[in-house]
Amino acid sequence: MGSMTDGITMLSNLATHLHGAAIHFAFTLATLVAVLGAAGFLARQSWLGRKAPGQAASGGSMVAWILLCAGLAGLEQLISAAGRQMGWQVSFDAISYVSVSTFGQGAVAANALLTLLNMAGVYFCLQGVLLWRRSRKEGHTGLSAGNDVTTGNVKFIIGVMMCCSPSLLDALQKTLGTR
Repeated sequence: MGSMTDGITMLSNLATHLHGAAIHFAFTLATLVAVLGAAGFLARQSWLGRKAPGQAASGGSMVAWILLCAGLAGLEQLISAAGRQMGWQVSFDAISYVSVSTFGQGAVAANALLTLLNMAGVYFCLQGVLLWRRSRKEGHTGLSAGNDVTTGNVKFIIGVMMCCSPSLLDALQKTLGTR
């Protein structure tokens, strides 16, 4: 028989190889959605201005849409700025929080899980910003738009906390007095 790989090694390899590609994909997808969303919105407003005068969106609505698309295009900077507001450092690299020399294979597994949690946090932040943007679409009632904003806020904050998991763990340990 060939060599067998244990579960911890498989988890570590998955986290290592998937993390960088998935985060790069999320930021590229956010930029693509931002560019297409802004171009589509502006094209529709231009068309409405010519075909049905008075039906185009207000200037404030246009600025809000453009700023939300800019937030999508700069998702990495948006996440980093939100982390800095909490006093935390955001890193999009593989996480090595637990000491391997002290905890051995358990540390490898914990670091792999924290790395995957970091990756999931980026996607939570992306979903949050997309919900903010969706709240600005036509046809939303005040209630559904408000629900999108609230849900987007929650997803974005949870995503930032997931991206800053080592800093969050340090803060929890300091609060509990275990460090």
